[in-house]
Amino acid sequence: MKKIIALSAILTLGLGFTASAQQKKAVKQTVKTATATLPVSDAEITAAAKKNVNSLNKVIALTDNDKQMYQGLFETKYRMLQQAAKNGNSTAERESVYTSIDAKLRASLNAGQMAKLDAKPALLKELTH
Repeated sequence: MKKIIALSAILTLGLGFTASAQQKKAVKQTVKTATATLPVSDAEITAAAKKNVNSLNKVIALTDNDKQMYQGLFETKYRMLQQAAKNGNSTAERESVYTSIDAKLRASLNAGQMAKLDAKPALLKELTH
C-alpha cells in the first residue's frame, strides 16, 4: 500500500513538472527597465555588481569579507530586476526589489556607515536601484 501511494505521488509530481515546463514563454535576450538597460549575462551582472561594490567602498571602508557579501547582494539585485523585467516589468515588482535591497543594506551597515551613505542620496539610489 505504501508503494502504491509513493508511486502515485511521484507520478503526480512528475506530471506537474512536465505540464509547467511546456507553458514557459520565450525569453528575450535584451532586458530593459523603464530607466536603464539591465545586464543580461553572468559576466555583465558580475561586472555591474563589482562596480556597485567599488562605489560603496569609496564611501565606506569595506573588508574583503564585506566586499564578497555585497558582491553577492548586488548580483542578487540584478538577477531579481532581470526576473522582474522578464515577468512584465511591473513597477510594483521593481519597487519591492528596491526596498528589499535598501533594507538589506541598512541591516548590514552600522549607524555611522549608514549616515555616510545617507549623506550621498545619489549613490544610495544607484546602489539600491
